[in-house]
Amino acid sequence: MNIMTTINLRNLYLISKEDFRNLFKNPMWLFYNAAFPFLLIVILGFLSKDSYGGEVSSFDYYGITLMIYTVISSGMTSANAFMEVTIRKPNMRIIYAPGNERVIYLSKILSTFLFCLLCHLGVAALVFTMFHIHVDAIPQLLILLVLTELFSVGLGVMFCCVFKTEAMANQILSIVINIFAILGGLLFPMDGYGPVVRGLSYLSPAKWLANTSFSMIYDHNFSWFYPTVLGLILATLVVFIICAKTFRKEDCIC
Repeated sequence: MNIMTTINLRNLYLISKEDFRNLFKNPMWLFYNAAFPFLLIVILGFLSKDSYGGEVSSFDYYGITLMIYTVISSGMTSANAFMEVTIRKPNMRIIYAPGNERVIYLSKILSTFLFCLLCHLGVAALVFTMFHIHVDAIPQLLILLVLTELFSVGLGVMFCCVFKTEAMANQILSIVINIFAILGGLLFPMDGYGPVVRGLSYLSPAKWLANTSFSMIYDHNFSWFYPTVLGLILATLVVFIICAKTFRKEDCIC
C-alpha cells in the first residue's frame, strides 16, 4: 500500500467519522429517519386495521412496505449531508487537503449509510416487537435492507453530483421516490387496479423489494431473492460510476 492510498483511507475514515457524528447531532435528521417512519407505520397501521385480516394484518403489511419506503428515502438524507449550505465550508477544507478529492462524496455515502442503517434497524426492531409483526427469513431481509440502504444513499449523492445543487437534487429525488413508492404499492396495494397498473408496478424497484420480502416471509419462496440482490448490486455500481464521472469539487463550495 503506497503513501497516497494510506492518506486517502485515513482521510476517508476521519471525514466519515466526523460526518457520522454530525448526523446524530442534527435533530431533524434523527426525526426523519427514526421518529417519522415509526409514527407513519403506527398511524397507517391503526387507520387500516379493519381492512386487513387473516394471516396478514395491517401492521404486517405496513411494517414491511413502509420500512422499504423509509429505506429508499435515505437518499434525501445523503443529499442534505453532501451539499447542504452548512457543509460547504468543511468541504472547502477537505478539497485543499492532501489526498483524493473523491473522499468528499465517498465519506458522505459511508457516514449516511451507517447512520440511516442504525436508525432503520432500530425502528424495525421496535415496530416488529411492539405489534408482533411476523418476520421470517431474517438474514435475507437484512441483506436486502443493507443493499437497498447503500443504493439509496448513493442515489442521493449521485443526484447532487448530476444536478450540482442539493435543492434541485432533493426536488427531483422526492418525485422519483414517491413514484417508486406508489407504483410499488408501498402506500396502498395496486393489484386491484387492473392488469395495466399491475404491469406498470413492476417498473418500480420498490415492487420487487416488497414482493421479495412478502414471498420469503409468508410463502418461504426465495426465488425472487437472488435476482433482487443482483439488481441492487448492479444498480449500486452504476450509481457509484456516475458519481465518479460527474463529481466536480467546485460544486461543493460554490
